[in-house]
Amino acid sequence: MLSANAVANTVYVTDFTKDNNIYTNLNVQYPHTGVGTPGSGVGAANATFLFNPDPTAVATGGYAPNYVAGSNLVNNGVDFDLTSDASGHDFEQIPNTTLTTAVSLQHVTNVYLLMGAYFGTDVNVTFTAADGDTQTFTNLSVPDFNGGVGSGGINDSGPGFFDATVFNTLDVGAGGSGNSSNGAYNYYDLTELGFTLTPAVGGDLSSISISAGNTGLLLGITTVNSLRSSAPDVASTLALCLAAGLALVGFRKLSEQAVAE
Repeated sequence: MLSANAVANTVYVTDFTKDNNIYTNLNVQYPHTGVGTPGSGVGAANATFLFNPDPTAVATGGYAPNYVAGSNLVNNGVDFDLTSDASGHDFEQIPNTTLTTAVSLQHVTNVYLLMGAYFGTDVNVTFTAADGDTQTFTNLSVPDFNGGVGSGGINDSGPGFFDATVFNTLDVGAGGSGNSSNGAYNYYDLTELGFTLTPAVGGDLSSISISAGNTGLLLGITTVNSLRSSAPDVASTLALCLAAGLALVGFRKLSEQAVAE
């Protein structure tokens, strides 16, 4: 499913496969789609939560109340639509494999992923266009969601990409237990990966593939489109104007004929 954001030219991709639950099996302070029984792997079904990685969003529910101040290193206006499926799963584990999500989006300029990892991992991300053109980013670091970055976070960048901490909390989580209520007391973090696409690939984007060396965790995907995607199509506009003009001419002729009769 693709859903539009109130922010212009932003589209959320929410229909990637999901097999676990953020609240029950990661951390209860994380942004999540609803509560569940810790350790169960399931939470609220068919629910959604708009996560805004901005410390000023505390008052509107964007952040948990006890996130580590100063730990988030990204404040670029990008948010994520966290969505659970009918089974109450709202994130996907990617264990030594590749997850490919089909999309059909035009004029995509940037893509953002909300991720974490078990034990920390490097990921490769490939964007594929409808005509087969690809753009690949390799060996991007996604720290362990449990104690992977401490209190300071990460902030790495390179040609066309960055990865940075967007959430950090100090409390009990699922580290070492898989149960969000009785694992390690530590810093728990989430990472945002941002990508700038070439026009050849983003012009008609058809899929996003994520390969993880260990186990990557995918929580959200957000895409940003250029202004071209929301601008009027000139050819279509001309065709509509021409059709309207012809209709007006026809109406006038019918009116004139009725008067004559």
